[in-house]
Amino acid sequence: MAPLQTVQKIGPVLDLFTVSRPEWGASEVAAAVNVPRSSAHALLSSLVETGLLQCRNRGRYRIGWRVVELSQTLKGTVDVRSCASPILQDLAHKYGETTHLAVMERYRVLYVDKVLGNHVINVAGARVGAHLEPHCSAVGKILLAQCDPGEIERNITNRPLRRLTPSTIANPAALAQELRSVLRAGYAFDTGEAVPEVHCVAAPVRDEMGVVVAAVSMSVPASRFVPAQKEFKNAVIAAGAAISRAITTSADAVVQTERDDPTVVAAS
Repeated sequence: MAPLQTVQKIGPVLDLFTVSRPEWGASEVAAAVNVPRSSAHALLSSLVETGLLQCRNRGRYRIGWRVVELSQTLKGTVDVRSCASPILQDLAHKYGETTHLAVMERYRVLYVDKVLGNHVINVAGARVGAHLEPHCSAVGKILLAQCDPGEIERNITNRPLRRLTPSTIANPAALAQELRSVLRAGYAFDTGEAVPEVHCVAAPVRDEMGVVVAAVSMSVPASRFVPAQKEFKNAVIAAGAAISRAITTSADAVVQTERDDPTVVAAS
């Protein structure tokens, strides 16, 4: 494979390795990503060399320990999840509803944290680590609304939008209009578009530069959401702003530490 094609195949190959299926062989990978077995073997070997995969007995591959190192590197930067965690907990405790924190990863929503509500009838919500197509969730709309329309067309609406419920927005023009409204309003609703009878409201989380890096949401049964919609909306917007302030404070602290550290040498 040419270098660019190889890079484009890395994501789909790594996506194959899941908790339910952690181990793959070259032939299986070749069939899954639609490349010749020789190309799959070359790609897997390259990923082994970088440490992202490890080759086990009988030519079987698993995720490598390099992933752990990269995870630690990520934690060494400003950790959005750590900044958001106490605010998610406070929000869930105050209203008794399930709260989520999500980011965009390759044009899919990735749920990175959640706090379960405590009502008798409750929303279980997405599990941490789960992916969801962005067009059918409040957090997805918040994150998609920040994207260039051309990027959305290339990565989202160049194929049919999957309809999860009768309320799912499956028309590209309607989605584009919805995202424009979300961008203007600063919040997004999901009215049973991913799960029937579950409504959500989401708001953006911004980094110290004002860039939207995540979205916070609250998921509520429709019967409780509709009469308190405005209150939930205002609470989630306030939570998004509070997380954004926490990120800015954390980033400022990292910068100050670097300035105060005598081992940090400025580049010439």
